[in-house]
Amino acid sequence: MEKTARFAKLAVAWAIVIFVLSSIPGSSFPASKLFSYDKLLHAAVYAVLGAFAFLSLRGWSSRASVLVLAAGAITTAYGFSDEFHQMFVPGRSADLRDVLADCVGGFVGALAASLVVATKVGASDKPDGPSVKSNHAS
Repeated sequence: MEKTARFAKLAVAWAIVIFVLSSIPGSSFPASKLFSYDKLLHAAVYAVLGAFAFLSLRGWSSRASVLVLAAGAITTAYGFSDEFHQMFVPGRSADLRDVLADCVGGFVGALAASLVVATKVGASDKPDGPSVKSNHAS
């Protein structure tokens, strides 16, 4: 449970970073070609949140599919709340396409985290893996 608590703290910290970035007035953003990839930036930022959410929920269920769905739902809900918040920030507005990008990013991040976990678990189950723990009687 210690690892899941650590990932929960990282998820909350990352959500705070998103909130702070969303609080910057639109006129304060520098003119940069990077911001023309707005939806990709949304997806990337929320992929990190989705991965942290998945990793923080691991003690809640042993089924990766349930955890991916839960983490994706959490990131999507946070995306909706973030867009609502931006309605009150000068020079910013709510955009459902941003929520869609957040949703896709959250699910992709959660799925990626689940694949990394599955790969690590699978590697430790192999006889010549890094940490061999045999459950078989010789």
